[in-house]
Amino acid sequence: MSDDAIRNRRQRARNDPRQDPRQNARQSAEHDAAGAPAVLSRLQKAWGRSPFYQSRLHGPAPDRFYCQVKDPTPHDRAVADAILAGRFAAPPDEIDCLTEGVADPASVFDAVGPGRPLFAYIHGWRWLADLSPLGADAPAAARALAAAWCDRYEDWSPPEWRAPQVGERLIALCRHGEILLQGGDAVWRSRLLATVARQTRHLAYAGHKTPGAYDRLTAALALTLIGLCLPGCEEPMERGLELLRREARLQFRSDGGHLSRNPSRQLEIVLRLRQTLEAFERRSVAPPSFLRHLTARAADHLAIFRLGDGRLAVFNGGYEETAAAVDAAIGAPDEESLIGFARYSGYQRLNSGRSVLAVEVGAPDLDDAGGRSRRGFDGVGSFHLAAGRERLIVNCGAGARLSPEWDLALRQASAHSALSFEPVPGLAAEFGPAAHRRAENDQGQLIEIDRRFRFPDRARDDRRAGDLAAQAGHMRRLFLRHGGEELLGEDILIEPSPAQAAAWRIRFHLAPGVRASIARDGRSALVLLPGGEGWRFKSNWRAMTLERSVYCGAGGAPQSTEQIVLAGQRLEAQPRGDMVVKWGWRRVAA
Repeated sequence: MSDDAIRNRRQRARNDPRQDPRQNARQSAEHDAAGAPAVLSRLQKAWGRSPFYQSRLHGPAPDRFYCQVKDPTPHDRAVADAILAGRFAAPPDEIDCLTEGVADPASVFDAVGPGRPLFAYIHGWRWLADLSPLGADAPAAARALAAAWCDRYEDWSPPEWRAPQVGERLIALCRHGEILLQGGDAVWRSRLLATVARQTRHLAYAGHKTPGAYDRLTAALALTLIGLCLPGCEEPMERGLELLRREARLQFRSDGGHLSRNPSRQLEIVLRLRQTLEAFERRSVAPPSFLRHLTARAADHLAIFRLGDGRLAVFNGGYEETAAAVDAAIGAPDEESLIGFARYSGYQRLNSGRSVLAVEVGAPDLDDAGGRSRRGFDGVGSFHLAAGRERLIVNCGAGARLSPEWDLALRQASAHSALSFEPVPGLAAEFGPAAHRRAENDQGQLIEIDRRFRFPDRARDDRRAGDLAAQAGHMRRLFLRHGGEELLGEDILIEPSPAQAAAWRIRFHLAPGVRASIARDGRSALVLLPGGEGWRFKSNWRAMTLERSVYCGAGGAPQSTEQIVLAGQRLEAQPRGDMVVKWGWRRVAA
């Protein structure tokens, strides 16, 4: 063989990945990583179904519920009727369950797989509460669904027995479990309570291992509740209290706010904490002191978001919720004793006269693992303004119940009553951390928010300088005058470039039903609330427009509304220096 042939063969061997040990090692590692979840799933199934683990789930068989806790959330009869017709909905997911044209609600368990929003709904037994408005017809309908579930998943069965689903099921049973026992025979009663006890023991072993922070908190509350409501579950209750004590320390800031910074999630947590205290009271058992302290702090934090209509201001993925649920969590409004600030959670509340101002002043959005979220809401500096029982200024809300496209759009700064930048090529704002301060005197209350942001066109210079002060900045001042008749605002853009100066927008999203008209001079607008009350908006900036907007804070379909927008002047060049935009809202005398 010639020297050229030998060299060519060696070159082909070097280029062949099958002959490269490092390439083979990388491919092997990638293959192992891709197959790891499947292997882990098979191991979990084998362990869960093993006689050894099944023996750990055996224990005393309960014969009744000791007690049930109140569910303060009102439920719609129309939802119950839809379930009877085979229609299940967990927005944006829904399904009609029909067999040969006839409603077959029980078939929903075969039709819905993991990954769909409906999966959490049906396997968390949330339909149990939705069937409660049926009255005397509720037990039979609920038993049919529960029996269908037990036929399929009575024994250990992932993913239906994962900690989040088990926790939600147990909480639902602590609220409405008696419905399932009404009208049932002794065999059904024994079967249902036996599987509930087995699931409780399973959650006691697995609850602390679930990766999601909120799922661990749910497991802790579920174990504590079911241990108080079901005989023979005292040991799981002790584990639940131990887990609850740990998670309370890890997940709640010192001002009582949950790490999610989501008012709706805060409401759900407070309601479950209060139900746990109710269960202790019904059993005539003294609750641990940390539980009372945690409930009080979390409820005080939640009160920051309650507006004059009794519902919640909409921030960070939350919804308005119902006034009945908010009242059950917080109690009667008491502005005198209300703590109006949550420094570590990043919220402030100003109220004077009939006006309430809820402001997001900035704190990092954390994910369930406690790290900084990559899918947070860019709403720092945004606010809700309410006049009496009517809302005037709002954020657009959340899109988790709509679609991924809506969800992404409503996370942007432009979906908040705050400063945003238009999507200009090569000009994408990257906002940094925010600082704020609060002051008040006889004239009114002041909130000042200061944050920095970067743009790709300046990032190289910023890195070279190594100076955060070299970045552009934004300062927002909000001053609620004593008596609540006037809100004054000031937005300062610190040393913006010409492109930045032309791209900024300051948006004021109006609540549904609020009507606005721009004056001819383009510097003021008259705004009328649904009840007829008038407010006048003024600004020193002449580029004021009225544009379409949407509101998704009520939790249903998007509602059409409007927004007042202050825009940068579209000039070829802008003078260097700070840009100061002043504006104000003032109630119009009747």
